[in-house]
Amino acid sequence: MMHPYTWYRILRLIHIYSAIVLVGAIIFNTVVLMPALRRIPPAHSAVVSQKIGGGLMTLGGWAIVLLGVTGFSRLWVLGQLRHVFSWEVIRLPHLRWDLLMMVSWFGLLVTGALSAIWYKTILTRKLPYSAGLRDLEERRAAQQKVAAWQDRLAYFNLSLALLAALGGILASF
Repeated sequence: MMHPYTWYRILRLIHIYSAIVLVGAIIFNTVVLMPALRRIPPAHSAVVSQKIGGGLMTLGGWAIVLLGVTGFSRLWVLGQLRHVFSWEVIRLPHLRWDLLMMVSWFGLLVTGALSAIWYKTILTRKLPYSAGLRDLEERRAAQQKVAAWQDRLAYFNLSLALLAALGGILASF
């Protein structure tokens, strides 16, 4: 049987790499991809964002899941999980930073799920062959509305990711 400290180190390694992947993907999406997509024609932008967006959604989704599993598992191995769900989390300085990471993670989980739903149901949904001009216009309007919200969420996600990274850095001191 593996020593608890060994488990903790393995979980920490996976947690840190998952954080690097998630924060990197969010920064890439917000700072590089979104501005580039605004500079190309809408038809090209839709194809590029569909291809890259699917990969980023998969990568980010797995990173969020791994962050949650490894983060809560690390707290369990350290015997601090019960403190996180009590008022101790505010009183103990180390746990305050963990709380910042958990709140940021939960926000990213919610916005990621919302983005995935929008991506699957509105942005990449194919119209039936029998669709008319009215259906096409309704779909385009819905896509524009969701795309505007996706842009707003991207900046919110960037803020959450940077807060979570700050919490992780400060929790390690």
